[in-house]
Amino acid sequence: MKRFLALLLLLSVLLCGCLPSIFWDQPPQLSGTEGSSEATQRTEPSEVTEPSEDTEPSEDTEPSEETEPSEETEPSEEPTEPPTEPPTEPPTEPPTEPPTQPVQPSDPGTTSGALTVHYIDVGQADCALLECDGEYMLIDGGNKADGQLVVSYLLNAGVEELHTVVSTHPHEDHVGGLASVMAVFPVGQVFSPTRSYGTQAFDNFAKYVDQQRLEMQKPVPGHKFNLGSATVTILGPVDSYSDVNNTSIVLMVQYGSNRFLFTGDQETDAETDLLNSGADVKADVLKVGHHGSSTSTGYRFLREVAPKYAIISCGTGNTYGHPHDEPLSRLRDAEVSVYRTDKMGHIIAVSDGTNITFSWQKTSAQPT
Repeated sequence: MKRFLALLLLLSVLLCGCLPSIFWDQPPQLSGTEGSSEATQRTEPSEVTEPSEDTEPSEDTEPSEETEPSEETEPSEEPTEPPTEPPTEPPTEPPTEPPTQPVQPSDPGTTSGALTVHYIDVGQADCALLECDGEYMLIDGGNKADGQLVVSYLLNAGVEELHTVVSTHPHEDHVGGLASVMAVFPVGQVFSPTRSYGTQAFDNFAKYVDQQRLEMQKPVPGHKFNLGSATVTILGPVDSYSDVNNTSIVLMVQYGSNRFLFTGDQETDAETDLLNSGADVKADVLKVGHHGSSTSTGYRFLREVAPKYAIISCGTGNTYGHPHDEPLSRLRDAEVSVYRTDKMGHIIAVSDGTNITFSWQKTSAQPT
């Protein structure tokens, strides 16, 4: 009987191998490596599609894609892409925002980190615009006929309002254009050595001061206020005078270590009184008194101020002969560089707190 069974088994193997074929019905249907077949057996179809969410799930479930080796290798490469995208996208967006803020256009006329002084050419008259950290101060406004010129200059400089307006004294060549200025620009405070003078030029100025509901503050020596990060100190007048020129408000503007002195039309008598009061008049830039008249900028005063630079505001061919030879000679002896509006037009000085640089309208002219 045993021999019979062994003979049957041997015969079945030799004839067609029917017994082993029972265990190989499905494996021949799969193509690919052993690793891919094992992964297919261990993982449910729903789990296979989850790692490849970035690809289309319907493609993973199609039999044609399972049988192609190239399709099976792609899911292993694609999952590496989603992790790389989130880190790269966020850094590219935020860095682009901060750099755009500093390069946005600043308000016109602003000069961050500097004091800018414009000595405006108003002919035989006086006018200076100061700007620091976006705040503006106007010292005098030229003649009445210069009002429109001054307004245009301020608008071009980006002025929208004035922190301070100073009328050094009530003569028309200093106060005349201020009415036009105050008709256009709001003002924070006004200084004047007098509240009335009895001329049309001064009355027009006073009218607009009243319209803006401001008080004309009389100068008090030692009084200080800020213009941005610059400090403005009223030095004079230190006494009462019958000569209107000597009533001129004297201002020291300090920015960092640089100092700018404005004296209006103050003459030598008032200069001497100012020095005797103990006022610190030392400055880098002197706005020469009274348009360069021989009655101002005396030897003692010039020695105490010890400026490196001097500005003279006067008109070409003016009937007064300003500037006179005497103050020019004194400035020359003191080795002071002299800048004149009659020869150079508008003059601009810029201080960074340590150094002062100059530019001017008529570039063919040079300081003397």
